[in-house]
Amino acid sequence: MTNNDVTNNNTAKNDTASTDVTDSPTDDGLGSRISHTVHTVANVVEYLRFGGLDTGEEPSPYDVMLRTPLVTLRRYFTAETRTSPDRDPVLLVPPLMLSADVWDVSPSTSAVAHLHNSGMDPWVVDFGDPAAEPNGLQRNVTDHVLAVSDAIDAVRRTVGRDVHIGGYSQGGLFCYQAAALRRTESIASIFALGSPMEPLSLPGLDLPEEIFSAISKLGIGVLSRTGLPGWASANLFSWTSPIATAKQRLQYLMALGDRDALLPRERQRRFLSNEGWIAFPGPAIAEVMESMTNDRFVRGGLVFDGRAVTMADITCPVLIFTGQYDAFAPPRAVRDVVKGLPHTEVWECTMPTGHFGLGVGSRANRETWPTVARWVGWIGGRNERPENLADAREVGLVEREPEGGGTVRQLLNAGTEGMLAAPGLARDVVGRATGALAEVTTEAVNQVPRLLRLERVRGSTTVSYGGLLAEAYDRDPTAVCLLYRGRAHTRADVAREVDDLVLRLLWVGVRRGEHVGVLVDSGAVLLWTAAALSRIGAVAVLLRPGSDIAAELRIGRARRVLVDASHLDEVRKAGVRTHVIGGSGSSEKSGTAEKPSTAEKSSTAEKSSTAEKSSTAEDLDSIDASAVRTPDWYRPNPGRGRDLGFVLFGDGPDGIRSIPVTNRRWALSAYGAASAAALTESDTVYSANALYHASGLLLATAAPVAVGARVALTDSFDPQTFWSDVRHYGATVVPYTWSMLRLLLDQPPGPDEAYHPVRLFIGSGIPTTVWRDALERFAPAQILEMFVPVRTDAILANVSGRKIGSIGRPLPGTARVELAAIDPDTGELRCDGEGYVRKAKRGDRGRLLVEVDRGHPHADEVPMRGVFDAHDAWVDTGEDFTVDAEGDFWPAGRSSDTITTQAGPLRPREVEDALARVPGVAAVAVITERRKVLAAIATKAGEVFDSGRARLVLEGVSDAAGRVEIVEVEAIPLTRWYRPDMPALRRLVTRAEQTI
Repeated sequence: MTNNDVTNNNTAKNDTASTDVTDSPTDDGLGSRISHTVHTVANVVEYLRFGGLDTGEEPSPYDVMLRTPLVTLRRYFTAETRTSPDRDPVLLVPPLMLSADVWDVSPSTSAVAHLHNSGMDPWVVDFGDPAAEPNGLQRNVTDHVLAVSDAIDAVRRTVGRDVHIGGYSQGGLFCYQAAALRRTESIASIFALGSPMEPLSLPGLDLPEEIFSAISKLGIGVLSRTGLPGWASANLFSWTSPIATAKQRLQYLMALGDRDALLPRERQRRFLSNEGWIAFPGPAIAEVMESMTNDRFVRGGLVFDGRAVTMADITCPVLIFTGQYDAFAPPRAVRDVVKGLPHTEVWECTMPTGHFGLGVGSRANRETWPTVARWVGWIGGRNERPENLADAREVGLVEREPEGGGTVRQLLNAGTEGMLAAPGLARDVVGRATGALAEVTTEAVNQVPRLLRLERVRGSTTVSYGGLLAEAYDRDPTAVCLLYRGRAHTRADVAREVDDLVLRLLWVGVRRGEHVGVLVDSGAVLLWTAAALSRIGAVAVLLRPGSDIAAELRIGRARRVLVDASHLDEVRKAGVRTHVIGGSGSSEKSGTAEKPSTAEKSSTAEKSSTAEKSSTAEDLDSIDASAVRTPDWYRPNPGRGRDLGFVLFGDGPDGIRSIPVTNRRWALSAYGAASAAALTESDTVYSANALYHASGLLLATAAPVAVGARVALTDSFDPQTFWSDVRHYGATVVPYTWSMLRLLLDQPPGPDEAYHPVRLFIGSGIPTTVWRDALERFAPAQILEMFVPVRTDAILANVSGRKIGSIGRPLPGTARVELAAIDPDTGELRCDGEGYVRKAKRGDRGRLLVEVDRGHPHADEVPMRGVFDAHDAWVDTGEDFTVDAEGDFWPAGRSSDTITTQAGPLRPREVEDALARVPGVAAVAVITERRKVLAAIATKAGEVFDSGRARLVLEGVSDAAGRVEIVEVEAIPLTRWYRPDMPALRRLVTRAEQTI
């Protein structure tokens, strides 16, 4: 006999008793009270023994269609659905903390029953309880996403139709991720119930960002190892609304005397209060929080099974359910999925309920599941779109409220960041922040510890590329650090590649301080080759494909080169020892010698032959790294600040010139750019420039390594696929050079550009026209213009971005700079009566000088001494600037570029800046041709260039500028580094003049 039978029998007896004593109202009331008391006591005893009342309800029938160590796939009402092949399959995915029974809590609130009765074929993914499954608590998000993908395949194979997938809370995120991973293959549509794009914010807590971040990291660090038990998950949700929870429990206890009133909701109450909660695996907690905290769902850059994934690849229709009173997944956070889905329709159903009411309970039965049924029918073309749906894009997105920037909050942030960044520096951080709060932003305060480390990089400081990579590995070896060609590489992956290559290089005799040429196409191979050379203490001479390789090897003093198979022919004639790296093909093609025996290798790397082998190429991949014994002299990462780390190359008036980069200069660029850009571990830097270019080496690799951010590499910059790549990798910071962004501006706006994740473009040399247009077109992204004079340790940056055209001010910790007075006509430095150089006045044009260490060992140019006093030493950059009243530097061009005309000296930069302000001008460049000075103008698409206004502007600059001829061209041709290609431009102007 069930508890319901006992209750019914007692009720019948009570009714009979009351009939027998109708003449005694007093006795009737007493009997009712006694009966009520008996019922209440019985219910209380049952509640205390079993945690609730037995409803006698049975779950919906299902069959197990797939069972793996990670997932069980249920198919409900199998017998009936097999006879109805036209039913649309619907796959339901539960959240991690709730069991799969959330879709079938009770017959009256069963999602699977409602979908079945509406003519669909319901399937459910069951992950089981991780605490009860073998290695269940070690599962990560990738395991669950791959399991959902496998379930989609199984349903598709069984029914032969595309699948509608839907999830509740975290389950909805799994649906998004699986669809992105599959690029929507076999998926008809997605619906998600209360699935937010950001982590839960606890009500009433307004801690400063860095303190909250520190607490979160500490908690996640613990939970990633222990996981979250089911009882803790249940209490976590109860504690977020303690008053409401206590009130509900009290009301339930007070109503225990009325069993009939409690039974309809009893299964639901027991499920949500305790029985439905399961353990949350620790690795999954860490991965979920990392993706949510860093906005990877919206930005892109999700990683599953070593692959980079973006939700932008989802193309099927999407339906989101939002609860007006949902504190766990506010409508704004759920609706943010629109930003990550540029190529599909997103519809929204808003309901007056909280988080649990979206999927469980009477309101879900009245609204959620009827809407899902009509949604599936609409997608299948059988009925009209549900009337309660709205276009999520038309509903509108609400940005998160900015955090307060009060002094106390900033000090707390700075202090916390300091304690996290470097023990013992917290007092310095707070002290410096206190004095600077009036002049810097909150973001700048948060960068103070990094600036302190920047200031402490000296010539004797142990610092190198390999060393910073090792530090990042020690902090978190599992973190993704490199995205390349669709693959994701963790710090451990990179460390293995670097360590393996170090052993191979030691075997062939590479030594500390040796200059080694590197010429490869693969960005990843170039990155870890440079790191391996740095780990040894050698100098990476980064050669440029297509350049004069022999000349660069000679200038870079390299006697051996590491090359891939595609460039092997370019280095054969250079007469240096050659090693093939990154897969060379057959040994016959590469000239590989016979593989040495293990006994020979164990002797040590120092015993390798030093004979010249310029006629053959040795295959490094043929060396068994596991058998190499390191020589006694080897110490990893020995580089100091004064040591040369890299040699880059540029093209100057006299041909190829070397650009030496010391470890100190590399580190200054790393910490300086990272601080100026406010980089964090959540950022992904997308490098469109090769590492052998200064922008690629110093901005795209140095800065990310300094803070542990990701770097995404591409083999070439393609404006047509740029935004697709940005979304694929989740890029937030993009380095540029010169007019690179103009190529993006010339492209028509596309879906991937809307709500793009880029927050900052960082680089140097951007024309003011491009700067203005990029700010307007790519908002809210900002422009960070920097100036890094070659062969110096100076870095200037326009951190605020408020002054378009300015390069800002010197970064703290970098080399000291001064503006020397110059003759306005000749450009020569002006001296005072004692022979010292005068300093330029504010507003006057002057020459930028950079102070150097008097014993600087790697300055190719001999520094000037006795410039401002008898014992100083300065390098003349050749660049002229003006400084405004606030101390910001403004470029004025190079004195050497000054053109002598009959009307006086003419600076091309002045003409270009003036014409850039004329409406319709896209790009401008000044050239000399047949004793004439010409300004080549390219106009913006669809706009008309006002030549008369341009003429007036030039006349207002100077007499010499007023005589410059204006020639309109279709476009300004660019070099491979996006500077104006002057020879090509002259040919273009000549053709344009002939046409006229």
